[in-house]
Amino acid sequence: MTSLFLRSLAAPLPLLAAVGLLSAPAHAATPGYDSTTQYVAMGDSFSAGVGAPGGDTDCGRTAQGYPALWANAHGITSFTDVTCGGAVTDDVLANQISGLNAETDVVTITIGGNDAAWGEQVTTCMSGDSACTTSINKAIADMPAITAKLDTTYAAIHQAAPNATVYVLGYPLLFEETASCSVLIAPNQFQRKEINRFGKALNQGIASSASKAGFKYVDAQPSFAGHAVCSNQSWFHAIADLPPLHPTADGYKLGYLPALTSVTG
Repeated sequence: MTSLFLRSLAAPLPLLAAVGLLSAPAHAATPGYDSTTQYVAMGDSFSAGVGAPGGDTDCGRTAQGYPALWANAHGITSFTDVTCGGAVTDDVLANQISGLNAETDVVTITIGGNDAAWGEQVTTCMSGDSACTTSINKAIADMPAITAKLDTTYAAIHQAAPNATVYVLGYPLLFEETASCSVLIAPNQFQRKEINRFGKALNQGIASSASKAGFKYVDAQPSFAGHAVCSNQSWFHAIADLPPLHPTADGYKLGYLPALTSVTG
């Protein structure tokens, strides 16, 4: 979010804050994916790997994000990474589409969290329960405007890479809803439930737009279950961390990578 959605919570990168290839186990290349596969990773901070070590200073891209881990696990050597923390759909259209062409075989993308101002929802929710519900209700009511932007973006991806298989990854829910949790780590229980309600609505919109475009939607929520903020084994940075509410290296390796692999093989 300047990394995925949290523009309002953080600093140097456009999203939240300033953000080596972590060795993945050696695997035989999956049939259909090998050293000849042309793979392009697109999207915001959750695709760039913001929150894992080794991020670059421009976009927070790191070899510990799920795109590099997935490429490595599948023997893919032609890997183009145009992801960038803080990206919105307009950034994908202006700066990332150029990474695609008719030879592109595979595309992955997370996008929409910054368009939907998820970080602003978190900030507003922390100001009080009533303000939280009002903000979440409005954000969900405005979701058709977000899905319209996604439709435009996905159509542009298809036009630029007409032969590619496109995997649209959703976002994990950020918070465990019932666990006891310090305010330095997360909002109160009611607010966490409201923020997750928004996350579910956003993912539903993303999945719908992906299906309409003929793309494959990858649900990240199941693989992160039990590992959100406030869990005993969280795969996220807490509110007071930098970058706040982004996956850790374990989140990308143990959450996003298995989610993607479950769909791609």
